[in-house]
Formats: sequence, structure tokens, C-alpha cells
Amino acid sequence: MRFTNTARLSAAIALSSLMTLPGIVSAQQAGDWLVRVGAATVAPDESSKVLTTQATGPLAGTGVGVNNNTQVGLNVVYMMSDHLGLELLAATPFEHDLSVDGLSQYNFMTTDLGSTKHLPPTVSALYYFNGPAARLRVYAGAGLNFTTFFSEKLSPQARTELAADRLKLDDSWGWSASVGADFRFDDTWTISGAVRRLDISTDASLDSALGRITTSVDIDPWVYMLSVGFMF
Repeated sequence: MRFTNTARLSAAIALSSLMTLPGIVSAQQAGDWLVRVGAATVAPDESSKVLTTQATGPLAGTGVGVNNNTQVGLNVVYMMSDHLGLELLAATPFEHDLSVDGLSQYNFMTTDLGSTKHLPPTVSALYYFNGPAARLRVYAGAGLNFTTFFSEKLSPQARTELAADRLKLDDSWGWSASVGADFRFDDTWTISGAVRRLDISTDASLDSALGRITTSVDIDPWVYMLSVGFMF
């Protein structure tokens, strides 16, 4: 089936109508704000060095794992121009369970290490590829992340079997990269989706029956966020 010139023209007009907002003053232009609130999932893509103890040195075959967590995400974008925005990412504290692998070969059955909370405030510059009148605005961003860890807790299993105490994870500075899109229903409300990669590395330590245990963990999570936005 072939499309006539009239059909092609009608399709082009329909697509144009979908992607622009006629009659509405340009939104997300210089000086405007966009506040997004939604669900943010931190999915670590972690790797760690082996555990090292004061008594034995490196324990070959061991490592630390970090599980996923979802919290309320918040970010604020200030449009410095029609195409360039400055974004601050925040959230309620993420809480991750920590696991430890490979201790069974050393006659320890502990796999549940404990948990930690963290906050990863991130500042990014966003570049919007299409114009401020577009209904769908796609962007890419890059920035700087600071992650602070707190409320570290050891599991009862780790406390009992390893005589563990004083779990500590150091804070981290790293880069951030993101891609996302805002779909505008009108000149006030949007629905937004974004994928972000954070560079997060930490040195972890705890006291135990084998002396001080240390390791380094590259958490490097993917962060997925679906949110509703309010523009003003």
C-alpha cells in the first residue's frame, strides 16, 4: 500500500502536533525551574578487592556484595538557557544490605555482613537537544557526585561468628553521567524518566577476631528514576 502525498502531509502535521505545544509560552526556557519527584532505584554494579586481615593478610576468593534499593528521589533543574540546565539530585536515604562471599573456605559461614545507609547528592549540567517548545525534551548530563555513608550496622551473624565490631565505610567523590527525557502535558506538568551512572568507591573496615579487616569496594551503581515534574 502506497501513501499519497496528502497522506504523508497529514502524518507530518500529526507528528508535529504531538511534539510541540502550540499556543503555550515556551517552557523550560532560561530562568525557569523544574522540580521532579518520583521513585529512584540504586542498582550497584559492584566489584571489590579481597578481604585483608591483620592476622592473615589477604583472604583469596573473598569479596563484598551490595544489594539494590529504591527510595523517593527528588531533583531540581534550573534552566540557565533554553538548552542548558543545572540539576541537583537528592533522595531519601538509600539503605543497602551488605553480603560477604568466600569465607566458607576459611571455616566461617557468615554471608550476611550487615547494612549501610547513604545519600548521593549530585550536581550535573544538562544539555537539552530539542527546543523549549517541544513536548518531548531529551537530554544528556554530566556532573559531580558526593556520597556519604552512615548508620553502618553489622549483622548478628557477623558479630557472633567473626566477633565483628565497628563497621565503617568511607565517603566518596566521583563523576556522574545521565540521559533522560521530560514529556510535557502542558506548561506546568511533566512525566520524566532518567538513567544515571555514578562513580562511587569506598574503603570498608571492621574489627574482628582476626584483627582489623579491610577491603575496597567499587559500587558504581546504575540509578533509574521515574518521576512527575512541576515547572514554574
